[in-house]
Amino acid sequence: MRKLKHVVDLFKLNKIQLIQRINTLELEKSTLEETIKDELYKTFMDKLKEPQELARYKKDNKNLRMKVKTLKQILKGDHDAR
Repeated sequence: MRKLKHVVDLFKLNKIQLIQRINTLELEKSTLEETIKDELYKTFMDKLKEPQELARYKKDNKNLRMKVKTLKQILKGDHDAR
């Protein structure tokens, strides 16, 4: 029922009001398109960074595991672990 009322309201507008309404809708559409493009670009760039971050995390984990192993050996009394 609400859509029907909205359509009927459009028929009550004069030509200038219709043109203004069309221009408003076109502006809103272009704004939405730009927002979507910006968000897609940000998401794409984040996805590109993921492999680099993953490689860095793996390297950091490897270094930390080696440090933990060395510290455990030191705690056990094995001073040659360095």
